[in-house]
Amino acid sequence: MSYTLISMIGTGMYKTTENYEGYVETDYFLENGQHKQTRLFMQALLECKYKDINQIIILGTDTSSWDCLVDKDKDERDETLELWSDLFDQCESKNKGEQPSGVTRENLDRLEKYLTERFSVEVSIREHTHSVDNNTVAQLFECYSGITKLCKKGNNILFDITHGFRSMPVLLYQSLQYSLSQQTNQLVEIVYGELDLNNKSKGYVRNLSEYWKYSELTNALSIFNEKLDGFKLSELLSKYWAKGSKAVKSLSEIVQTNFALQITEVIKQIKNSLTAYPQNAPEWLLPVKESLEKIVKLEAPTVSGTLYNYSLFLNEHKLNIQAVITLQVTVEAIIVEQFGSPDQYGDYEWWKTTGREKLNQYKFPKDKKTKKWNSTEWKDIGNPLTNLEAFRNQIAHGGGKNRDGNYPHAANIPAIYESGKRGVENLFDLLK
Repeated sequence: MSYTLISMIGTGMYKTTENYEGYVETDYFLENGQHKQTRLFMQALLECKYKDINQIIILGTDTSSWDCLVDKDKDERDETLELWSDLFDQCESKNKGEQPSGVTRENLDRLEKYLTERFSVEVSIREHTHSVDNNTVAQLFECYSGITKLCKKGNNILFDITHGFRSMPVLLYQSLQYSLSQQTNQLVEIVYGELDLNNKSKGYVRNLSEYWKYSELTNALSIFNEKLDGFKLSELLSKYWAKGSKAVKSLSEIVQTNFALQITEVIKQIKNSLTAYPQNAPEWLLPVKESLEKIVKLEAPTVSGTLYNYSLFLNEHKLNIQAVITLQVTVEAIIVEQFGSPDQYGDYEWWKTTGREKLNQYKFPKDKKTKKWNSTEWKDIGNPLTNLEAFRNQIAHGGGKNRDGNYPHAANIPAIYESGKRGVENLFDLLK
């Protein structure tokens, strides 16, 4: 798999205020024993073939030490020396405490061309203001979050956090998470050139990619707990807890598709996965287990009871449409349990021909003595459940008009749900 290397450039280091030094010459060692002595960490990655890198994107400020990228000592061509001199004049302070003028886009274009030739890899450069503070964060975020659009299609990302100002890796890290949030298959690896504090001419290539993985897990678990969308979480869990991964995916599927009647089977699957919870599981896996245990607690002695608990659970997660649909399915399940058989759960033909008529006995009750309508039961059961089914039908028809010719409004959903919930609770009480 090919990689796009995203690297940064800062200001390098100086031994004294008089003696320009730039980045320190360092012998970088890889885990396989390979090493490369260079001032630029990215050069060590390229020449040691750390990954199959076919593109480089370099980020910096307008006053970063762009001149450090020009190898004037080994390449003495006139155009190379001229490029280095022009960059040096724009990027390095002439006097201590004096702000450089800043690099021009014209010179960065020349540098792109030079580096592409030097490394035999396509190089792109993006720069931004040297003022990195709260007032410029939005500008930097826009710059950084657009970086992934420059990456070659199909490439994974190798993120080098070695050089650059301290705030830049943090901002770019967050921007990458944002811009890649909808791309589930793009791998991001993080690499760092660590300087040996006891021997500053020696360094080590450190792979910090686990940080990205844990960050992805944190976001995925948050999305699952908030909206019951566990597709990304399932993907990340698969190699640690296979049955848990499948259970999370199954739950997410029935939430997404409104297949509420399948909650009983999903709960069985979750129970099975919990018996296979891995011994010596990593600490971060425990919150996932606890989230699944909460779902198991939705199970009730009856299907209608389980569906009712599941509807409440969906409503707690602000999944209002799913909650309304599941509440209506609860009503139908209650009637099946009173007048039908288990094979009629979800049988809409039975509901239309038999079930709805049976429910109407409770929605439109008559006093046995006076033979008159019982207005109390209509208020407590009939009206709420009539409105609930009517609204569910509007949902099923893409937000179609009701009998009065009115379209549904999202703002009315909480009130309709609460009214329907009251009707279902009263129906449960009546049938006890």
